[in-house]
Amino acid sequence: MTSPDNSTQRPLSGTELLAFGFPAMSHALVAGAVYTVLPTHYAANTAITLAQIGTVAGLSRIIDALNDPLMGFLSDRTRSRFGSRKPWIAAAILFCVAAVFQLFSPPKTATWVYFLIWSQVLYTGFTMFEVPRSAWGAEISRDYNERAKIGMYVGGFNIAGALSFYLVPIAMGMLGGSSEITGETLRLIAWIYAIVMPIGILACLKIVPQGRKVDHKQTTLRDVGKTILRSLPARRLFAIVSLWGVGQGAFVGCAFIFYSGYMGLGKSFAMIMGLLFLIQVLALPVWSRILPRFDRHRVWAFCIGSSAMLAPLLLLLPRGEAALPYLLPLVVVQAFLMAPPNFLPGAVLGDVIDYDTLKSGTNKAGNLFAVQMVLIKVTMALGGAVAFNLLQLVGYKVGHPNTDFANNGLLAVFIGIPLVFHGAMALLAWNFPLGRKRHGIISRRLQSRRVPLAEPALE
Repeated sequence: MTSPDNSTQRPLSGTELLAFGFPAMSHALVAGAVYTVLPTHYAANTAITLAQIGTVAGLSRIIDALNDPLMGFLSDRTRSRFGSRKPWIAAAILFCVAAVFQLFSPPKTATWVYFLIWSQVLYTGFTMFEVPRSAWGAEISRDYNERAKIGMYVGGFNIAGALSFYLVPIAMGMLGGSSEITGETLRLIAWIYAIVMPIGILACLKIVPQGRKVDHKQTTLRDVGKTILRSLPARRLFAIVSLWGVGQGAFVGCAFIFYSGYMGLGKSFAMIMGLLFLIQVLALPVWSRILPRFDRHRVWAFCIGSSAMLAPLLLLLPRGEAALPYLLPLVVVQAFLMAPPNFLPGAVLGDVIDYDTLKSGTNKAGNLFAVQMVLIKVTMALGGAVAFNLLQLVGYKVGHPNTDFANNGLLAVFIGIPLVFHGAMALLAWNFPLGRKRHGIISRRLQSRRVPLAEPALE
């Protein structure tokens, strides 16, 4: 896991950008399924109820969220010849691989305890990967445009990983099997993950430089709290991601139920989602030309707000296969809008970190990325838990016929909650206080403070 000296930062090479982004692919291969497919699979194939799944999933994510500030704190203060971020990312391999095998192959007798334990092991591994990797990404470049490029590579691989999950059942269907997502599909995904994930992470740790911190002052958790209270950009950003998280938790948790149960498109679900992520991948080169012309927070707001406003069009569609000619064009438009939000939040937080570093003289990258992840996990957990408990309340049953009241409850949860929270998020993000011009001033002032390190390997 050695890396080149990066005491004076230079633009990352294409190989380094690819190596840094690639682990996001294996991560997304299973992360999306954990939120979207796994809850419905457990509801249909184990003894766990929707309310138990929603409550346990929410509880496990909230417990996991408590690990994020701790991981940010440990990552910021770790000292090793491999730097402060890389050892934690390497350790994530063991947790993630073991948990994916267990979660993706539940016995029919699995209870909420089984679901809680292995979810927690997986989320711990995710934290060990996500928090140090995000902070590392902010440290390997502070150039406004290159930081967006780094985020775009990570976002591109993230989308490709989510796409790959749905390509597996599509390929199984083309080979004569079923394109529906079943237990067999999930077991195959677990094996693919166990092979690709360690290879991608180890290659990344070997190839990508460690990056540099601006200073070496010790940071306490109290300092992080003061930063959030005193920094308008930090408060605004964390409010934005919290609103997004609640809406996204409800949307992601109910997507598989909506398309397979309400719309009757279970056999086409992999194709629909595959198209969604394929268009996001193809949209990235287009967005790479658009983004340099606009402040990224406004692109982020426009994409989330527009996508939310399009969702009620689903209410006009017929149910069953007859919906596909109308649904697929809508999916294409929404997919195009969903591409930038895969990487813009991290880039915006990187700007907030630079602002705080200039003001406080202390680097809190790991801690601030951890706080953002805490908020995303807690709010997504809240959104998902509320959604599943509301479905239980209206009497919705997965895999069984449902009353009009139960179906209308599903529509209210799947479309209504994201519309309200994502609309509010877009309004708040539009006037975010850190734009391109202001960040340029911050970046130049930080550049003037940099001092080459005597021992760059020891962050």
